[in-house]
This record gives sequence, C-alpha cells and structure tokens, in this order.
Amino acid sequence: MGHMSQDEEFAKGFLKGFREGLQDAWDEIIKLSTKGYTARELQIMAKTKKSMLADRVNQKATEIERMIGKKIFAEESPRQETPSRRVELLPGWSYVVREERPDKSFALFTKLLSGGGKGLCISRTHPDVLKQKYGFDAQSLWLTKTESVDDSVKKSGFEYVSPNNLARLASAVRDFLSKNENGAVIIEGLEYLNTQNDFKSVLKFVQLINEQVVLDKGYLVIPVDRATMDPRDFSLVEREMSQMI
Repeated sequence: MGHMSQDEEFAKGFLKGFREGLQDAWDEIIKLSTKGYTARELQIMAKTKKSMLADRVNQKATEIERMIGKKIFAEESPRQETPSRRVELLPGWSYVVREERPDKSFALFTKLLSGGGKGLCISRTHPDVLKQKYGFDAQSLWLTKTESVDDSVKKSGFEYVSPNNLARLASAVRDFLSKNENGAVIIEGLEYLNTQNDFKSVLKFVQLINEQVVLDKGYLVIPVDRATMDPRDFSLVEREMSQMI
C-alpha cells in the first residue's frame, strides 16, 4: 500500500517540474526588472528568453539522462549535436559553437556579414591572420598583453586589448552594437579570457554582452572547445546562450 502508482509518480514529477519552471521564469523576471530596463526592453528580452525554451528543455533532458544513466528523451528531444541541425540566425540571439578550431563559427560570422551587416571580431589570434583565412571584413580587437604598438598594428588599424580588461571589451561591444543594429560579434578566445580572469568575471562579461545583443537585435557567436573548460563552467556559459551548435 505504501508504493505510489505510476499515475501518482507521474503527477508528482510533473508538478515538481511545473513548479521549478515557474520559479525559474519569475526569478528571471525579478533579475531583469532590478536592472532598470524600460518596459519595451523587458518585453524584447522576455520574448527572446521564451524563444530559447526548446533549447533549455533539451539541456534539462540531457542533465536528467546523465543523472539517471539512461537515454529516455531520444524521441521527444532531438540532440543539438546532430550534424544536420539547422542553425537559425535570428537577431537578438547568441550562439555557442562547440568546436576545437573556430571554422564553423567564422563561417556563421562571415554569413552574417555577407548580407551587408557590420561585424566586430574579438580574438586571441592576430586579426590579419583570421581575415586572410576566413575572408571577412570587420572591426577587430586583438586579445594580447603586448605593451607597445608596433608598425604592423598601426597599419592594420585594429585595437589591441589586454585579456584582463573585461570592462574595456564589454564597453567596446556595447558601443559597437548601439551604433550597428543587427551587428554581429564573434569572440574567439573565451578559453583564453577564462585563464586570465576568474570565471565569475568572464560569465558576467558574457551576460552583459548577451543583454546588449538582445536590446540592439545583434548576433553573438562564441566558439568554445569543451575540453579546455571545466564542465560546470561550460554549462553555465551554455545556459546564457540562445542556441548550442
């Protein structure tokens, strides 16, 4: 008599998930509403968050499967790792691309610019090398600890920023997006930023940029090699993004 029927177990599990979902949604609203956004800005952000629901559910499904050691959502939740999964490029969205080399990320970035949009490339790799390899024309910030500006930097016309100066990077992104609606930003070197700063600061930096992307209807692409990051840190970054590729 002490055992619950399947119906009762389902009902309890459903209610628990329903409660957690509502709790998350209201926590998100409270968090956003304490930051001084206008009603219109909150509306844009809420719509964007709502459009991420399928990805959040997939993520939760993966967590549950990992926890119980069983694959149970194969039919209901197609995995994002599927190569054929189409990438929807939507204004106000951010994308984390899981790859060792940023080829797919720069293909997305170049595609966004091919329609006449403006781009901002933040990279650990020398910007001239990336432009030559991937064939894009964009404003660039080079993540380097170089103390002096040599002639090649002056001729190239890009800015170099210390990886420790997250405030300067956030400010540059904010400035770029506010001047270029539908502007595209790519950050090649998140792992590098993570080794040069504490993770909380890097996550805050990603959150700030994400908010700006939503408000200015821009695009954000971040390639990440999962092997170079702590799995818990990586999942927190993933949670901030609209789509995982």
